[in-house]
Amino acid sequence: MSIRRMTLGSGYRYLMASVARGDAGGLTSSPLAAYYSEPGTPPGRFVGSGLSGLDGGRGIVSGSTVSEEHLWRMLGMLQDPVTGHSLGRAPGAERAAYVDALKRERKAPQTVAGFDLTFSAPKSVSVAWGLADEETRRRIYAAHIAATEFVIGYAERNVFATRTGRGGVVSEDVRGVMAAAFDHWDSRAGDPQLHTHVVVFNRVQAVSDGRWRTLDSKALFRASVGLSELYNGVLADLVTRDLGYGWDPERRRHSPVEKWEVAGVGEALRAEFSQRTTEIDAAKDLLVADFVNAHGRQPTPREVLQMRQRATLETRPPKELKALGELARHWRARAQPFVGDAAQAWAATLAGRNDLPLLWAGDLAEAMLEEAARVSLEIVSGKRSTFTRANVFAEALRQIQGVRFASPDERTVVAERITALGIGQAVALTPPDLGYVPDELRRPDGSSRFRPRDSELFTTQALVDAEERLLAAGRAVDGPAVDEANAAAVRTVDLPGRDHPLSAEQASAVCRVAASGRVLDVLVGPAGAGKSTAMAGIRAVWESQHGPGSVVGLAPSAAAAEVLSEAVGVPTENTTKWLAEAARQPARLVELDGLRAALDRASPTLRTRTLMRRARQLSDDIDRWRLRPGQLVIVDEASMSGTFELDSLTAYARTAGAKVLLVGDWAQLSPVAAGGAFKLVVTDRGDAPELLDVRRFRHEWERDASLRLRLGAKGVAGEYVRQGRVRGGDRESMLDELFANWTDDVSAGRRSLMVAADTATVADLNRRARAYAVAEGRVAESGVTVGDGSVIGVGDLVVTRQNQRDLGSSGWVKNGDQWVVTRVGRDGSLRLRRDSGGGVAHLQAEYISAHVELGYATTAHRAQGRTVDTTHAFVTATTMREPLYVMATRGRECNMLYVDTAYDPDASSSHEAPATVDPTILLEQVLVRSGDDLSATETRAREQAHHNNPARLAAEGAAITTATRARLRHMESEGRAAVREVRGSAFRPSLLLPLKTVPRDSARWQSIITHGPDRGV
Repeated sequence: MSIRRMTLGSGYRYLMASVARGDAGGLTSSPLAAYYSEPGTPPGRFVGSGLSGLDGGRGIVSGSTVSEEHLWRMLGMLQDPVTGHSLGRAPGAERAAYVDALKRERKAPQTVAGFDLTFSAPKSVSVAWGLADEETRRRIYAAHIAATEFVIGYAERNVFATRTGRGGVVSEDVRGVMAAAFDHWDSRAGDPQLHTHVVVFNRVQAVSDGRWRTLDSKALFRASVGLSELYNGVLADLVTRDLGYGWDPERRRHSPVEKWEVAGVGEALRAEFSQRTTEIDAAKDLLVADFVNAHGRQPTPREVLQMRQRATLETRPPKELKALGELARHWRARAQPFVGDAAQAWAATLAGRNDLPLLWAGDLAEAMLEEAARVSLEIVSGKRSTFTRANVFAEALRQIQGVRFASPDERTVVAERITALGIGQAVALTPPDLGYVPDELRRPDGSSRFRPRDSELFTTQALVDAEERLLAAGRAVDGPAVDEANAAAVRTVDLPGRDHPLSAEQASAVCRVAASGRVLDVLVGPAGAGKSTAMAGIRAVWESQHGPGSVVGLAPSAAAAEVLSEAVGVPTENTTKWLAEAARQPARLVELDGLRAALDRASPTLRTRTLMRRARQLSDDIDRWRLRPGQLVIVDEASMSGTFELDSLTAYARTAGAKVLLVGDWAQLSPVAAGGAFKLVVTDRGDAPELLDVRRFRHEWERDASLRLRLGAKGVAGEYVRQGRVRGGDRESMLDELFANWTDDVSAGRRSLMVAADTATVADLNRRARAYAVAEGRVAESGVTVGDGSVIGVGDLVVTRQNQRDLGSSGWVKNGDQWVVTRVGRDGSLRLRRDSGGGVAHLQAEYISAHVELGYATTAHRAQGRTVDTTHAFVTATTMREPLYVMATRGRECNMLYVDTAYDPDASSSHEAPATVDPTILLEQVLVRSGDDLSATETRAREQAHHNNPARLAAEGAAITTATRARLRHMESEGRAAVREVRGSAFRPSLLLPLKTVPRDSARWQSIITHGPDRGV
């Protein structure tokens, strides 16, 4: 499930444009059969429990048809689709145009009219649906619709909310949502893709007072992953229950999360129907062919860019609507190489493959649920330092994705039970509401409505303990150190391997680290501030007192460790590898003791020689993977090291009498595991050694701008625009321009990077680069096909993605190593030469398929720590500040940002070009969004500060006062009615005291307002 915000008046046209204009709806009772020969898709239908509040309270029947006027009133005017009356505040009343930092006039921010929740069936389901006979297609479609509507109903009960009170302090339950659902058959590229756009109107009625307000979008986005997983699981259950489909788990190339596909729908067939080609690409290819015929050569990347721009103009006419029958015939023709001529017969063979029972919630033992909860919590807490209930719920659904349930309700009951068990083992970081909360501000389950559902933050006790140990180590000053006199003497001479000494700033930081005596120390520096030079200085200073070999280096990856080794000149290792080997030390010592005992009694034999060789090997390993007193362990790129890794490493160092130095920048990328520890240790002390003199950039303005970009300073995006470093446009145009400029730089002999935050864009850029290299004759067109579908041939630049220590010469094969292909074997093997010039490797087909990719472009994570001449970075609306900062600071001479101003979260299900955003505004939005993984300790402090915020407390107090006064007015009204009733009866109880007799300025009245009504009143 993907989510798109729909601004006022947008989206309405594309939803109506695909609807069939004939009277197909009356041809047959089958929704699919009706459109088998009718071009277009069915009209939208109303869904949601909130429909009951429309048409002046008369309501709209769920499933009734959405007309063009209905949709326009909803999305264009925020009105009741029947009566045309405004629902809540009229749009645009408080929004005005403004002038930005570049003195340019800007339009008023657009009002969000709704949210397009697009439910897309897994590709294997869509393929089976598209190739099946009419009856099977109808049953799959029915399962899809049922799954979609179940998830919307679940969200109405557990997710959708609105906000009331000062600053939206009160989270209100709603009476449901009103939405319009539009079913579509194919993707933007014409592939089978059964999906439904559920457009949820951005107006809901609060349960408390029935007034129309906007949706709480934060709650919706927080729950989006869980809702998506719920849809996938429910759809699988319903399809299996009706058709007996089986399901197979498949690993993703860049994610540990499995995806489940219909058993029997192979990967090759799914790939055929996952084409990303568009009319623009096809038109551009024709223009390229014409160019080659006319000029006798391939066009340059810049000429290709001009051709794409021309193709865009030539392909602007709207896509022709096609009947489902016509689409199905086309799909069957495309599937013929994979399933033969009888596609429908092949689709029929998918039924009846399920061999799992359909379970009820009670069929699962409590021990099984507890184990699933333990695994869910372990996975979630392993990825992030803090998490919400929504995170655990999504993972719980993943854990039971392979289980088939008898009904959707059974799946949710099990998932919620697993979630509750998991949360029960977690540590709450959000403080509880301890003050008085009247019943009117509580939900039926007793929870306070001052807290939005699933907004509380949690962590694990293990992580809290690890952070406390790291803080203690950072405060301890009983570690090894260097005399200040030795440090001062060394810092003034040229560094080993360099023809210059340290700068004054670097020398000061080096001396502070070396002489501090802290067991766990830090050195902070932004991109380009000379951290590598400072580390070389620390090594020289440390070895001046503790001797050669007293400094070792660790880094998050083997490739980064190799860079550290070259920069500092010390033995280095991957942190994960070092910790794994260190954990084996006790077993080595036990084995070595046993060998020594055996050798003491052994006579000279061949077996004795074998034992002696093994003893020497163990002794060498023990020496290699241990720390000694007085050693210094430098951890580079420490912001990318997980909390548990740093905790384990520090524990080893404290036991051995060694010192750990964390070097990095908390403003750059976080680890894929639970992180935030580096920033925690840095901010725990007010005197952390820091380098601020940025030296990397050739242009003076960029030095200051990069520091402001690092902190997300207001207005810095405008500075990059003024300096000509920002380009904006749609995705394809930006990637073409990025690639053309990168090619120009490479042709001019510059070291240049193409970089993006996501792997899909990196793969796209890699394909562009390879196609151009093939056209130029520098790379062989044929080769081996790797796991992501790319072809790799002789001459290609590739990257290896998994450490393999038994491969390669002059250094083993590392994750992140770059190579040039020199030979492709008949068995699918590759012979590689290091891109840097030294060492070769021979890789077998199995490793290649899973762990080799084209290496022309790179991700932000792999780019961190690198320095080149120029960088060309792709930015979208989903980019966070940290990867943007990394991508914008790799190049000495120039760092260009190519901004996708028309981003779509799910391009395949989009049916019109998305609205464009000014690149400056988009960059400003990126800069305020941090993806930094905060430590649990810092999160707890933030949550406590928010809880005690005076403005928040005042807003809560005002809400309590309002609720209490409303209750008192209600009680007073009831009291008067009771008095009238009593006066008309034969007796008058003397205990009845109307509230109006309590003076408004009395202490008792104030007590009632503050603490709640007295039961004696």
